[in-house]
Amino acid sequence: MARDRRDLTGVVTERRKVRKLHFVRVVIVLSSCVLVLPLVMSTVVGMLAGPPERRWIAAVLVGAALLASFLLLWMLFGRVRLGQPRQASPWAYWGATALVAVVVSMSMTPLFGIFVLGGWVGIAAFIGPRSRGWFLLAGSIALCAVLSVQALQEVTPIALASVWAGAVLWSLFLAGAVLIYVRLWDVTNEALLEQRARARLAVSEERLRFSRDMHDLLGHSLSALVVKSELAEQVLERDPALAADEMAQVQGLARRSLQQVRSAVRGYREIDLADEVEAVRTALAANGTRTEVSGVPESGLPTGTAVSAARVVREGGSNVLRHSDAAECRITFSRVGGEGGDALVVEVANDRARGGRVQRNGSGLTGLAERLVASGGSLTAEPTPDGGFLLRATVPWSTEGPDRPVVSGEAP
Repeated sequence: MARDRRDLTGVVTERRKVRKLHFVRVVIVLSSCVLVLPLVMSTVVGMLAGPPERRWIAAVLVGAALLASFLLLWMLFGRVRLGQPRQASPWAYWGATALVAVVVSMSMTPLFGIFVLGGWVGIAAFIGPRSRGWFLLAGSIALCAVLSVQALQEVTPIALASVWAGAVLWSLFLAGAVLIYVRLWDVTNEALLEQRARARLAVSEERLRFSRDMHDLLGHSLSALVVKSELAEQVLERDPALAADEMAQVQGLARRSLQQVRSAVRGYREIDLADEVEAVRTALAANGTRTEVSGVPESGLPTGTAVSAARVVREGGSNVLRHSDAAECRITFSRVGGEGGDALVVEVANDRARGGRVQRNGSGLTGLAERLVASGGSLTAEPTPDGGFLLRATVPWSTEGPDRPVVSGEAP
């Protein structure tokens, strides 16, 4: 019961987190285009402005700029991926850096090339290991020094110093932005992985607890059954009355063991209506759906009626999560009277079914309807005229509900 509610909430929360992480991942990669676009556009402009006889060289440089941009985006996607980050390949890392160096040296003015190199260092420094970043910084400074010597033939030292200061600030700005993006991604990604690990641990602990309970219930009883059946076999020929008495005790032990197992399994399957409503409300809130609940019976509700109503709420909440884009969900309870006696009517309605329809080929609604019919109730699930969907169940007030699963097609 509690595990099912945790599973429902956990699945929705994780799905929502994964969707947000995918969005953040795309934002991080697209933000790096502040360097990719100037690199490619400046190369294209240089190709168009150059002499016709050198157009083929410019076209090659444009291809190099595009390839370097692709490698940068590919490495960023690998760095900010769900789960374990993928380390950037040294060939891709240094190959993209070499392409940028060639494009900067052959297609840009020295001053603009210094700015582009500063931006490349700011973004690429945190894609690979820290040791690569130091080599990248040293190589970029050396290339910028060569470009500065060329620029001194056209500008004054003061102008060149201003360009250097601007390039350093530009590089630090991009480095800080990428560092913040990457660190926040790592924190969020680690939190998601930790949540998955806790969920797996909770499942393992639940299995261990169930196996321990079964051992405590059946271990002593089965041992006694073995001993008494062996004793009955030994005394069967010389004392049939004693053997019959031992077999009667075996039957009594078997019946008590069966009753204990049924009680334990029933305890695992029991559902609390108020807890289930709160679990569904929490799950829908995590999915961005506002939930209004009215008419929840506070007391006097038969156990079987409460269990069946809780199943309706759970299945209705699951359908809202899986098959709708609802902004609002309404869960209402009302007691009605009829010829067959009182009944509890449970309605789960949402305001927007996905695609204007609801999938009905699943086993959830079918199994729920068979359970309700077997206990004298009914279930309807139909779209509403306003584009929403309404799940309406009628649960007999005095039903205790079947303890066994209802076979599809079985007569009530």
